[in-house]
Amino acid sequence: MKCCIECFKDSEIRSVIQSFGQASDCDFCSSKNVSVYDVDVVPSPIADMIISLIETYSISNSDDAKMLKVSLRDDWNVFNAGVEVIQMLVQKLCASVYSTDDEIFTKKVIIPKISDATYLEQFCIVKGHSWQDFANSIKYSNRFHSKVFCADAFIYFLEGITKTYPIGTHFYRARISGNKDGFPIGAMGAPPQDKRSAGRVNPEGIGILYLSSDDKTVLNEIRATMFDFVSIGTFELLKDIKIVNLSGISKTSPFSYQGELERYAVNRDVFPEIAQEIAKPLRRSDSPLEYLPTQYIAEFIKSQGYDGVEFTSTLREEGNNIAAFDDSLFKCIDVKTVEISKIQYEIR
Repeated sequence: MKCCIECFKDSEIRSVIQSFGQASDCDFCSSKNVSVYDVDVVPSPIADMIISLIETYSISNSDDAKMLKVSLRDDWNVFNAGVEVIQMLVQKLCASVYSTDDEIFTKKVIIPKISDATYLEQFCIVKGHSWQDFANSIKYSNRFHSKVFCADAFIYFLEGITKTYPIGTHFYRARISGNKDGFPIGAMGAPPQDKRSAGRVNPEGIGILYLSSDDKTVLNEIRATMFDFVSIGTFELLKDIKIVNLSGISKTSPFSYQGELERYAVNRDVFPEIAQEIAKPLRRSDSPLEYLPTQYIAEFIKSQGYDGVEFTSTLREEGNNIAAFDDSLFKCIDVKTVEISKIQYEIR
């Protein structure tokens, strides 16, 4: 039997299937003419991956326990199928290790480390608490030395979401101008010290250069309106930099942490919350207190020697934004002023 690339969401498994270079129809999800993988192949790298997931579970009667097929769907974001297809797929892939009537498939299971307070204290970024608990602690209890944040646990994941941008890479920054003359090159950098208001990444007074990956994204980010004049500066990177892609933390494959899958499991819920919070657009009604949790995260990343953070634009899905800690790493080499002639709104 053959499974296919569309049976999975996980990037590493999809890469393995793609590497086999076979196109056919899938026996599990019924996709047609797609990249496929023979579930009976030996040795099987995909089977090894799935077995490593299963080995994190134990049979349990706790209220939180679920059937394995449900847990595999909910706990890892690996499969792109319903629970019955997941069970059939797993049983076929792992037939050399597990029989179809094995207790792991017939009884409820749980990852024991998820409820192990000692393990959570050491390996969970928010020490077993929720992101909201962490955010409230920063906003209302202890702003600079959180007892709900595990630095070592966070550092462990940083390397996997680090990106390097080479010298010469171009980024973009925009400013709304009062007239068609726009701003000169010298006025396109980070705001001066007395005009540095708080943002998602920077505390008030701290200089951050906010840039975007392309000129369309940067126009969306400043939320220009009809007939506004907007100056768009092109910034060139003056040296290689390392930044942390915070939006990537929720998309990382658990198999990147093979042998430490429980670490991934106990942090999986907080990953998307970090990514969402750092990318959330600023609103006029926002209290500066709302920025404190992500400022804390960004300042910690800065303390580890990184040059900035990157996050997906929520105003243009195709684009990325970068908050650079040191604006002297970039030089504005060109500026053009445009007039906004059309805006398209979407509602949800």
